[in-house]
Amino acid sequence: MRGLPYYEDPEYHRFLLSPERRELFPTEKIFQQIDWRNKKTILDFGMGNGYFLPSFFEFGEKDVFVWGAECQEILIDYVLQRKVKEGFKNFIPFYVEKTEHPLLPEWIPEMDIIFCSCVLSTFANPTLGILGTGRILKEDGFFVIIDWERTETPFGPDLSQKVSSERMKFCIEEAGCMIVKTLNINPYVYGFIVKKDKNKFIDVSYLKVL
Repeated sequence: MRGLPYYEDPEYHRFLLSPERRELFPTEKIFQQIDWRNKKTILDFGMGNGYFLPSFFEFGEKDVFVWGAECQEILIDYVLQRKVKEGFKNFIPFYVEKTEHPLLPEWIPEMDIIFCSCVLSTFANPTLGILGTGRILKEDGFFVIIDWERTETPFGPDLSQKVSSERMKFCIEEAGCMIVKTLNINPYVYGFIVKKDKNKFIDVSYLKVL
């Protein structure tokens, strides 16, 4: 698979739903640290093959609706099969182009939560990923940013493919956002709850007309 980004490698796809993934990304531990009250619209940006999907419905409000954005058609097809088999009625996956300036479709609503797991580190500049998605985040909504710490791990991408928590903090601030909570996960994975600073956040919606 030489030449492919690691997240397009079939071996990595298999890892995404493996027991090893559950060791490094303990869903219950992560989700218990997030305030799901009155959060009824969630965007899973870079949803992969839906690792977190069941937990959104387990921890979210009864009428929560989840949108899943993904740039790999093979994973969208896989998640559509899961939607039917596992009965995820309030869920719509959709395709987004792989670009440094993510532009989300106008037909999706504003979001209470934008969930970004191991996706911002795939951007050459994670700031652009935050800016591109943040334009549909409600004023009182928040990002959940979870990613690989820049350290050796027993599974997952190479060190060169990871973005350290310190650099991610810089990108969050550069995008005009602020960290309101740091999640306690493990030494290999970090997590932040992030809100837009209404006085600093840069609206990049004009990019859709370029």
